[in-house]
Amino acid sequence: MDILVIEDDPLMTETIRTAWPVPSDRLLFLSTYKRAVHYVHSSEIDYFDGIILDVNLPDGNGIEILRSIRRNTNVPVILISGAGSGDSRADAINLGADDYIMKPFHIRELQARMRRLVEQRPKQQPKDRKEQVFLGNVTCDLQRRIMMYNGNEMRLTDAEARIIEVLHGNRNRNCSKSFLYKNAFFRDYDPYDKTLDVYVSRLRKKLKQLNEDSEHCIKTVRGSGYRYNEL
Repeated sequence: MDILVIEDDPLMTETIRTAWPVPSDRLLFLSTYKRAVHYVHSSEIDYFDGIILDVNLPDGNGIEILRSIRRNTNVPVILISGAGSGDSRADAINLGADDYIMKPFHIRELQARMRRLVEQRPKQQPKDRKEQVFLGNVTCDLQRRIMMYNGNEMRLTDAEARIIEVLHGNRNRNCSKSFLYKNAFFRDYDPYDKTLDVYVSRLRKKLKQLNEDSEHCIKTVRGSGYRYNEL
């Protein structure tokens, strides 16, 4: 499983990291509301199997993160807290939490609860793959690998077509470079690898040649990646 853990207590973080009973599970730890919000509002949140979320964070409220998560995805969420009443736990579950565990708890139990939720999660139907999409005013035929506008055409490489497909499929949402490398290039992101930046630059030039307005629909998200905004 790929699990996102949002927990600010260093001791609890280290306990979860070292006592997690399944070595093949991959855990990503975040300690602040600010960093968590970045993930929650990007397409990358859909690629976690589950989320472990502390209710009390130093710079924000885990309940607000829960609300944001539920607006974007049905990924299983387990809330953890050192305090809380039956009413507060019931309120959190009504807002979309799948489980609520009070500290202290056994890490093996936490993993077992998450595994059960992940296995019970309804399988998402694969999205219909669109053969034609629009980048601004430009039509992109992903099957034929061409871009078209007003009778003019430009060729697309396979990699360019995959980038367009990923950006368009997550339009109006930030796509991190790690997400784009995973889904367009099928490999992990290396900060020294500029392949994605080169391809995006080429795509913008092609869009500009066909229709100047459409060049601006692929936005750079500083410190993160790229985003496709509809005109």
